[in-house]
Amino acid sequence: MGEEEANSTCISLQLGRRNSLMPESMKPISVHYREEEGKDLSYHKVGSDISAGPDFPYIESDEVPSSGLELEWDMETELEELGDDQYQENNFTEHFQPDSFNGHFKSDNFTDKEVKPSKKPSHSVTSSHLTISPKGRFQRLQEEPEYFSHCADSGSKMNSQHFCRIFKLFCTFLFVFILGLLIGYFSKRTFCLTTCYATEDASSSETQFLKDIVDSITKQNIEKHYRYIMQISVNKTNTDNVKEIALLWNSLGLKEVQLVNYSVILDLPGSTPNTITTNNGQCYYPSGQACDEKTKGQQSQEFLHSYAAYSAKGTLKGEIVDVQYGTVEDLQNIKLVKSVKNSIALIKLGVLPFLYKLSLLEELGFGAALVYVDPCDHPEGENDQFIMSLNNGFEPFTSDFSAKNADHGNIPSNLTTLLVQPVTVALLRKLCKLTENTGTDKCLPVKLPETEYCTVVLKIQSVPTKKEITNSFGFLRGAVLPDRYVILGSPHISTYAESNRSWVSSAAILASIIESIMLKVKGPWRPKRTIIFSSWGGTFFGNIGSYKWTEEFKRLLESNAVAYIGLQNPIRGNVSLLSISSPSLQQLTTEVLKKVCSGMESCYKSNVGALQMQGDADIFVNRLGIPAVQFVFDNVKRSETTNFISEAFFIAEEETNQRDPSFYLHEYIAKLTSEVILQVASEPVLPFNALDVALEIQKNVEGDDTAHMLMETARSLRETAQLFQSNEMRPANDPKERDPIRVRILNDILQNLEKNFLIQKPPIGFSRNILYRLDEKTTRFSILQNAKDRCNMYKSNETLLAALQEVLNCITSAELYFQESLHVFETDRTEI
Repeated sequence: MGEEEANSTCISLQLGRRNSLMPESMKPISVHYREEEGKDLSYHKVGSDISAGPDFPYIESDEVPSSGLELEWDMETELEELGDDQYQENNFTEHFQPDSFNGHFKSDNFTDKEVKPSKKPSHSVTSSHLTISPKGRFQRLQEEPEYFSHCADSGSKMNSQHFCRIFKLFCTFLFVFILGLLIGYFSKRTFCLTTCYATEDASSSETQFLKDIVDSITKQNIEKHYRYIMQISVNKTNTDNVKEIALLWNSLGLKEVQLVNYSVILDLPGSTPNTITTNNGQCYYPSGQACDEKTKGQQSQEFLHSYAAYSAKGTLKGEIVDVQYGTVEDLQNIKLVKSVKNSIALIKLGVLPFLYKLSLLEELGFGAALVYVDPCDHPEGENDQFIMSLNNGFEPFTSDFSAKNADHGNIPSNLTTLLVQPVTVALLRKLCKLTENTGTDKCLPVKLPETEYCTVVLKIQSVPTKKEITNSFGFLRGAVLPDRYVILGSPHISTYAESNRSWVSSAAILASIIESIMLKVKGPWRPKRTIIFSSWGGTFFGNIGSYKWTEEFKRLLESNAVAYIGLQNPIRGNVSLLSISSPSLQQLTTEVLKKVCSGMESCYKSNVGALQMQGDADIFVNRLGIPAVQFVFDNVKRSETTNFISEAFFIAEEETNQRDPSFYLHEYIAKLTSEVILQVASEPVLPFNALDVALEIQKNVEGDDTAHMLMETARSLRETAQLFQSNEMRPANDPKERDPIRVRILNDILQNLEKNFLIQKPPIGFSRNILYRLDEKTTRFSILQNAKDRCNMYKSNETLLAALQEVLNCITSAELYFQESLHVFETDRTEI
């Protein structure tokens, strides 16, 4: 213990020397160490309160270099010797007498002298009570760089460990998130591919579904809907009929049905009928009935309705000049004979669009026109009154601007400077001497003798009025391509023409098709593309309902509309079937005719032609450039003179279905229409034939002697289209070739094909799509035919050259379109 005593002495000396230099209040704590029986080691605090300040005179570290080291060694040695020995709790705590919670102790217990150890028996303390190292206590009197360095290292290690832990958690979360995205993406892609391949596979079950839908359409169902719609049309306004049609669709299972209203300007009859008065003062109505007191008192609706909407208003006295059909040739013959300034033209419907013929009459200086239908072209309508519209969906009469001006009386009064009045042949016989049929085998056309001179006074009045028209829409969403629309449309009742119920047949057929389709939709089947069922308002006034809708959703329909199938007065007769189809849909139409009309010769032998369509289909063909199909039963075979008789809207229609009392023809129309719409809506690859379009172009070029300069371009288009068609047939016939992305691109190409053949400014009344002809017998472009006629009339080839350039631009555009489309088949599947 000699070394321990020496150490104690050294410590006492150091403390004594230091205390002499310090103030009383700053004296440090003196510690005495005691060893009891070589086992128990305790130490006690002796001294007064210490308040360390910034001026504390720390002892230099070199003052006790050896003592400090020896003490540290001795204490560590003693601690090792103690081992697991226990300390007395009472003996440890007894010497710590806190004066208060601020850490000060009683000054009475502290002296500079050595303090004797306590005599109380020791009690063991648990090993959890820590001892205080003498080195640690004494070394606080000087700076210990290693201590702060150790604390700093410990803090940085803790921060580093905390950062690593957060980084690991972040990486784990990021990895799980990315893994979830990848799993979701590939699982969804796998499901999509599986679904697409499964749905696109033209399985026998799907074919059977389509067959069952067509077979479920029966004449009994059509008759049921016909009688119901006929019943609701009695004593109902236009809006009420549309609401009833929408409710009928909803009851048939079509849940998504909407009604859309538009405010438009309609040119309605005036308070008194239009009249024609002869030189001797005899007054007649357009029907041929005299204007006596009895009829004046009746103010019958049939007299009011015989008018031309949007005609000029007023009174004109002039000579009647017979211009026959009003072609360029007819007008040239008249121009050579007499002056036609302010004359009244007697003109037939047919051959050319009436609006175009009206523009020719204006150019020649005519002041008015009496329009009629030749009995040779329409035998059953010889004495039937009809109404017409000179508006073909023009913007001034359907825009919000004109509707706003209507409130201030600023309504455009007409679309032409001519006074136009539809009349019957019975009236013409009373006004002038006409040629009569002398034989029974051949019909003689109506003609005014050259020596006949008739002067009449024509009085026309109508009232432009702001009205609302309503369209009805039903949506059947597609299962695979819900953003592609196949549109099936028919007109409903025209305002102020309730006696004409030809629209009822269209509405009944449409309802029957909806019923048959919805029966299968309740099961596992749905069409791949969305089918939009539509009932148009304002058709008579210039297809205003369809025009307003396509104008409102023009951008959407231009990119998403696939095809339009029309039901425009499909039962006009019971003799022959007229099948009008776009060139790209002619192959499908021919196949449908052979499939559905196997038991009716006049049906399956029907010629399929791209004739200029009338009604709402014209809006979709000209404005959107999409393919269209329409089936019509008529009483006469289609000819050059009868192709535009449908521009007349006959008033005196039968109240019951006299043309097809057994609804046999209705059933054929319904099945043909449903077959086409189901094929277009359900085929994985659209059934559009690109080669047929090129062949139609080549046929029109070869049939026109003025288009020989286009021959080489037409042949090049056919070769390119043929190559495209051969590549197209692979995915169309082989399900293994139907990569979903590739098929979607191919369908978009086919869908937009006919847009290449739209021209900007066609002659008024002509189709913007150059693929449509004026009649079946003519094999030439209609705009070239018109340009050639005007060239002969005005002795100038300027119009002809401009028309040739437009046709050339269309053909060149289509060829480039096909060439670019070939890359779809050349591109590797992984690059699409």
